[in-house]
Amino acid sequence: MTAQGQYAAGDGSFVRSAGGAAGRGLVLVIIAVAIGAFLLRAGFDGTETRSAQSSTPSATADDEASSDQEDEGDGAPADPSSDENGDPAEPTETTLPPPLPTREPSQVKVAAVNGTGTVGLAGRTAELLGVHGYVTGAKNAANVPVAVSVVYYRAGFSEDAKAVATHLRAPADIIAPAPEDVLALIANADEVADFNVFVIVGADEVIPV
Repeated sequence: MTAQGQYAAGDGSFVRSAGGAAGRGLVLVIIAVAIGAFLLRAGFDGTETRSAQSSTPSATADDEASSDQEDEGDGAPADPSSDENGDPAEPTETTLPPPLPTREPSQVKVAAVNGTGTVGLAGRTAELLGVHGYVTGAKNAANVPVAVSVVYYRAGFSEDAKAVATHLRAPADIIAPAPEDVLALIANADEVADFNVFVIVGADEVIPV
């Protein structure tokens, strides 16, 4: 007997059997590779999905925290016109001293003083003011001529002096507080010692009388 007789049939069935086994093995290998590739791909997809899902809550929390910070940082500035409760604040009023009242002309004594040397000027000035109701007196200046016209007033009579200057059509910038020695400017001043306003008519002719 030969070796062929022991291991293979003479009709070649061994060869066919080996060839069939090899074919089946190749198919199994291909199937195994395909399954492995599928599982590997599925594994990566699952990891990416889980990674994306796990990162979502953190991102959401970060977004919420950022939104809260923006809400706190973007708060509207305090409105100075409202109080801490949001109610309109009451306007602050600046307190000013009340203006001094103008008295009735009959309560104001005005001395008209002629500082020009022109005869009768003090009388005309006093007469004009008397028409408006003032108590008047006509006097000459102690020293003539007086260069600049002035309307002097004693304390508390500034508004009355303005009214007198208005009646005389005199400019407001000639009104001034009376000096302590105002009577020294007037000849025979005893008769007007208690007067309140002194109109000194000077040579500048700013008082048109």
